[in-house]
Amino acid sequence: MSDPILSVAVAEDAALLADLHLRSWRVAYRGVLPDAYLDGNCAAQMHDKWQQRMAAPAGEYVICIARVDGEAAGFVCLQPGFLPEQGIYLDNLHVLPAWQGCGLGKLLLAWAAALLQRHWTGQALLLHVLDDNQPARQVYRRLGGMETKLPDEVMADGVQVKVSQVTWQDVPALLLRLQS
Repeated sequence: MSDPILSVAVAEDAALLADLHLRSWRVAYRGVLPDAYLDGNCAAQMHDKWQQRMAAPAGEYVICIARVDGEAAGFVCLQPGFLPEQGIYLDNLHVLPAWQGCGLGKLLLAWAAALLQRHWTGQALLLHVLDDNQPARQVYRRLGGMETKLPDEVMADGVQVKVSQVTWQDVPALLLRLQS
């Protein structure tokens, strides 16, 4: 694998982001969300979501795409205004299965944490994770993230899922962990 190239997403990347998000969900949430949803309505919903997000005012979403050998392999999305009283919200962090375990997720998370440190100094970084997504939760714990249980959330096709919030109050310490 050659070195990943990170680039800030632009409006023309909406379809690419929808595809990456969908492909990631179809693997990560198989058995958690209904197969009929993942293989059906999910595609249209992802398309609509990313069209809307990429048309949003500048700064509402800050997105970085990772490409390996010219192929999109993952992305991270910050939504700074979502929970401003708690910190900067990391809305999506996805790495396609072919590139998992290669450090790409850590690289994307480090990009987001460094951006947060530059533009929102002193703010916490937080994200929401499905409780059934054990691989992600284990990574976040290893990186010092603190979990807080949230109320169950109703997702696709009315499926109720258990969700936790992961928070890093000390973003510089997170960056050090990501660099080691």
